[in-house]
Amino acid sequence: MVKLTEKDFRSFSLFRDLGSDGLLSLASSCSYREFGPGELIVGHNDTTFDVFFLMSGKLQVNLYSADGQRVGFQEMNSGSMFGEISAVDGLPRSVSVEASTASRVAILPRHQFIVLIEENPGFAMAVARHLAAQVRRLTTRVFEFSTMAVRQRLRAELLRQAHPASGDVAIIEPILTHAELASRISTHREAVSREMAWLDAQGLVAKKGKALFIPSLARFRTLLDEGWEG
Repeated sequence: MVKLTEKDFRSFSLFRDLGSDGLLSLASSCSYREFGPGELIVGHNDTTFDVFFLMSGKLQVNLYSADGQRVGFQEMNSGSMFGEISAVDGLPRSVSVEASTASRVAILPRHQFIVLIEENPGFAMAVARHLAAQVRRLTTRVFEFSTMAVRQRLRAELLRQAHPASGDVAIIEPILTHAELASRISTHREAVSREMAWLDAQGLVAKKGKALFIPSLARFRTLLDEGWEG
């Protein structure tokens, strides 16, 4: 049986202000589990209330329609926390969370989560910051869906995924498939493929292997204010 330690949570930016005592309490309260690629960790509408911490791997947050259409909300990397919303309000899970790769997860029971919030102000503030970030991200997404055309939503999503490489050049690695991008921005794969082909033809993106390069971030950002009739 794996025993978690304070060190296991030191890399979580979420807990950067949490002292040793708080980290020790968190580690001693958690159990540990491994998940394989494609394995479901949390199901939509489940009535489980544990809180999870991703120690390593990648996870995908999804919702599925009645006919099986997937809406992808975000990808989580190591250092992420999830499940806290149901732990706070006691209501069923609002999304599904699945392992994209082999993943290691720490699991904190709801009652221990509440105790840590009540007894450790540093932990409570970390959770509050996390929830505030969630609200900001969802507000941005609602705004984009309400005001942007598909092409603009795709450009905004690519900018979110991009990381500076050198100078004005950015890289997205690995790049999501067109179907995955379509799921993220609530459209169909063909629309994403059409727009990606246009971006490539204009020299605004360049695919190399599993990576996508944006030669000029400054030029790419101007696209959000431009229309396209092509």
